[in-house]
Amino acid sequence: MKVDRKKVNIIKLDCEFFPDSSRVITRYFYPIKHNERALNIIDRVALLSEERVDELLAENLELFSDRHRDINKVFKDHYEAAVNETGYSGTSTENRKLLTGAYFTMEYSVASAAFFNPSMVPHPDQSEIQDGELRFIQSFRAVGEGHISSILFGEGLLKKNGEIFIEENSQFLDLGTITHVSDTVYELNFSKDSELSSRAIFPVLEDERLGIEDARFVRFENNASDEGSDVTYYATFTAYSGVEIFPKIIETKDFSHFRVTRLKGKDSKNKGMALFPEKINGQYAMIARQDNENLFIMFSDDIYTWENSKLLQIPEQPWEFVQIGNNGSPIKTAYGWLLLTHGVGAVRRYCMGALLLDSNDPSRVIASLKRPFLCPSELERNGYVPNVVYSCGGLEHNGFLIVPYAASDTSSKIAVLSVDELVKNMDKRR
Repeated sequence: MKVDRKKVNIIKLDCEFFPDSSRVITRYFYPIKHNERALNIIDRVALLSEERVDELLAENLELFSDRHRDINKVFKDHYEAAVNETGYSGTSTENRKLLTGAYFTMEYSVASAAFFNPSMVPHPDQSEIQDGELRFIQSFRAVGEGHISSILFGEGLLKKNGEIFIEENSQFLDLGTITHVSDTVYELNFSKDSELSSRAIFPVLEDERLGIEDARFVRFENNASDEGSDVTYYATFTAYSGVEIFPKIIETKDFSHFRVTRLKGKDSKNKGMALFPEKINGQYAMIARQDNENLFIMFSDDIYTWENSKLLQIPEQPWEFVQIGNNGSPIKTAYGWLLLTHGVGAVRRYCMGALLLDSNDPSRVIASLKRPFLCPSELERNGYVPNVVYSCGGLEHNGFLIVPYAASDTSSKIAVLSVDELVKNMDKRR
């Protein structure tokens, strides 16, 4: 069935999220494979007079206390780490320990290069808002020196009149307390009293040493109880070791406690896995791209193990001839599962399109958008990676599709469009 296609009307909200070099974390600094150098640092501090130690510590506390929530604890932790690695057995006063730890500390600006590829989910806390409003959480891929990717968060409120309110970010960033469960699983705990925007998920294991890329957060609802639905937030992401990539999944209920697990199974590979927000016919469902070119769908009884992928969609339109992929988890609508996609065309230009999947059998595409609804504007073409618009997931609210998206892998924006209008511009499959 042919439809009278027209350009989908898109409203770009008056907000943009930019890289920010002032948001820094502390990292443990240790001269790699140079125990002797580390011992030399400790010995040099040990030779200082107590008066000089107090003077230098005061100077460093003045320089860095306003940039971190508890710089004394950071210095103490890094002192203890250096002592453990070097086997140093000398004695020190408390101030000398803190000063020594300062020499084994470095700042890292997590979002100095790029702040992009956002996803958006409803906030777990929807209290104290007006009818028709929605509090939301955004996740961002933040990139700093050395192209190391991590995850940062932001909060906001969609108002009934279409306006948006963005919460101001915390000036501090915290890495949380890390608990290693196994070689492929770890947990992060953040204080519930800390601001959500202060919580940074930074690479922990060796298999994600150079990046936690493109987290696709989704609010997953499991209607397993008569007392109400059980909600968990999941995010699939790509871990990068510097040599290999590893699909992983984050799970949380409150965005203060996170569990990170490497996925298993022969089809847990490549980039761009996106989980459906509920089970389909009793099974978990996942959109994936096993071959760098086409879209696939998978079903599993185990959320951590994925096999037996099935081809869902191949590139068909000129704007996606190079490859297609998803732009986040499918969104449940009255029409079916709405899957936002990206297509790569000539000169590796990325644009965004959409597929409509059958509600009961999402392995069946029932309609598709023949031309993209969002392409890089002239002002969005230049950046870290030119000619790209990209999203890691949006949501539906009051009949509108809210799509956070990145502009040329540098900054992020938010677009709004009518779900009805988008679907009416699709071509139905026979």
